[in-house]
Amino acid sequence: MSAAGDARGGCHCGAVRFVARFPSRFVAHCHCASCRRAHGAAFVTWAGFPSDQVAVSVGAELLKVHESSPGTTRSFCGMCGTKLVFQSEKWPGETHVPLAAFDEPVDRPPQGHAFWGEHASWLPALATPPA
Repeated sequence: MSAAGDARGGCHCGAVRFVARFPSRFVAHCHCASCRRAHGAAFVTWAGFPSDQVAVSVGAELLKVHESSPGTTRSFCGMCGTKLVFQSEKWPGETHVPLAAFDEPVDRPPQGHAFWGEHASWLPALATPPA
């Protein structure tokens, strides 16, 4: 975490860079089928922020946006395809950023699991289910 109370990150190729100001609203593992498919992973760990606390500092013109379900958009780097931003009408005023896209720690560790009922059946037992 930088001294200014924020964390920086970016896409895999480095063409898109962002900064997120603390405090975050949450950090959690999402197991929904949409996140799993979009990221090609067992789950995605998101850091959620009020939208006005997240800014693209380099490469905003390279971001591509698609509507992954009604009222939900996912933005990604048009050069390398890295998913960087999730926004949904379900959570107005929030921007969710994959924790793995940050270069430095955010202000809290993951706090739980969302949509556990949709988790991948092949997820190893070592993943901690929600309490």
